[in-house]
Amino acid sequence: MKLKHIAAGFINGAVTAGIIAVGVVQSQEVQAQERLQAISIEDRQCLAKNIYFEARSESIAGQVAVAWVTLNRMESDRFPNSVCGVVYQARTDSAGNPRRNQCQFSWYCDGKSDRIRNQREWEDVKLITDVVLIDWARANTSPVENATFYHADYVDPYWADSFTEIATVDSHIFYVEE
Repeated sequence: MKLKHIAAGFINGAVTAGIIAVGVVQSQEVQAQERLQAISIEDRQCLAKNIYFEARSESIAGQVAVAWVTLNRMESDRFPNSVCGVVYQARTDSAGNPRRNQCQFSWYCDGKSDRIRNQREWEDVKLITDVVLIDWARANTSPVENATFYHADYVDPYWADSFTEIATVDSHIFYVEE
């Protein structure tokens, strides 16, 4: 066999492999776009609010970690199946109102105003929200693995010993269920 036949075979094989790889990537991108489109504008707002109120004073890594916990919960069978459902999950009174300090995320029922006060931080959080959702839609790995719980390092919640600590990012400690 001549060298030019070997080279031609190699090139044809590489071109075929490249075409297949492009097809796989395009298929994955279509799936990511479909997954991203399934997140409503309201869910984006809920995720951004959760990041803002839970972690706006944290680094970008800390804000991203909080966002992923929210998404990990949404994907878990143990929590509501929408971002807003996860964010606003709470024990409620007989009228359906959240009970003070009995919410999954403390900001939601701490009795304080939920008004956005710092527009610059809010704009930053919305950008982080969009980037995290794109990563999630592309099925990228969460930087806090499958963590569905976290708390600030200055509190000691009763439930912490029931879970496995997997990461600390800024002032938050992250946990997975075993």
